[in-house]
Amino acid sequence: MGAISITDATPAGATGAGATNEERIRAAALDCIARHGVSKTTVDDVARQAGVSRATLYRVFPGGKDTLVDAVLGREVARFFADLAVELRRHDDPEALLVAGVGRALRFIADHEALQAVVATEPGLVLSLVAFHRLGPVLDAATAFAAPFLRPHVPAGDPDPEGTALDVAELLVRVVLSHALRPSPRLDPHDEAAVARLVRAHLLPALLTEPHPPTKESEVTR
Repeated sequence: MGAISITDATPAGATGAGATNEERIRAAALDCIARHGVSKTTVDDVARQAGVSRATLYRVFPGGKDTLVDAVLGREVARFFADLAVELRRHDDPEALLVAGVGRALRFIADHEALQAVVATEPGLVLSLVAFHRLGPVLDAATAFAAPFLRPHVPAGDPDPEGTALDVAELLVRVVLSHALRPSPRLDPHDEAAVARLVRAHLLPALLTEPHPPTKESEVTR
């Protein structure tokens, strides 16, 4: 997963008369996954839900189920970041930016029916996408997305503002991933006050704390 594209995002549930076969099949696949999970969803289930023939589905997604699942995952990731970018561009204040961004990300994940169905019934599948060697590309892509929104709020005296923005962005990504994979009973993503408390206590200081010059002791130990 390299640079994140937010131009490939289409509305979820694109099943109207003007929807293309590809859009209908993607939407149908999401519905089926929300009901049955990934493993139990079949090509026939998706074709029937989309109102297309099995042959049509294979013409649109020649690789069958694996290709379709990858395409749906890619589109939902793009939709997630497009939705988040719209929210982040609305805020100039650093605290409001972090509260809105973390809250919006957690709510998107918590309210995504297909994702929550897979987390509940096939947790190993979700973990396989973000575990070990696969976690690095996820962190890198999400961090690269978030860092430009944080860069304007890094204190002016910071000797490495680009690095600080990347460090804080990675911290935010790790927090969101952690809560997505194992939600905390102490943090309701729909409770803005609870999200704000988390941001003020742990995330905002990481962004706004003025850099300190190294002490003589720290210079000696380097």
